[in-house]
Amino acid sequence: MASETPLGLPIIDFSKPDLNQGTKEWDLVRAQVRNALEEYGCFEALFDNVPSDIRKSTIESIEELFDLPSQTKLQNVSKKPYHGYVGQYPMVPLYESMGFDDANVYEQVESLTNT
Repeated sequence: MASETPLGLPIIDFSKPDLNQGTKEWDLVRAQVRNALEEYGCFEALFDNVPSDIRKSTIESIEELFDLPSQTKLQNVSKKPYHGYVGQYPMVPLYESMGFDDANVYEQVESLTNT
């Protein structure tokens, strides 16, 4: 008899008090984010007690990404389903998503805005 394991997204806790760049805790969470994005393409984030400046910075960075010109966003393509830029569909005019192949390679992501 086959055993069915329920599917679920990884849950990553960003509310740990020692979550500062350069710490072991930072490296652990960074690895969890990378693994979740590589395996699932997304994750559930816990933000209890996350300082407002970090939340604000994250939202501003996402807004900046999606405020790029459509021509720039459309250059982010991928052979993987739902990776690259997804948007500009008349049936769902308010939907956009962005997935990056090799998101852990700074130059790869930066090249999107330099082309």
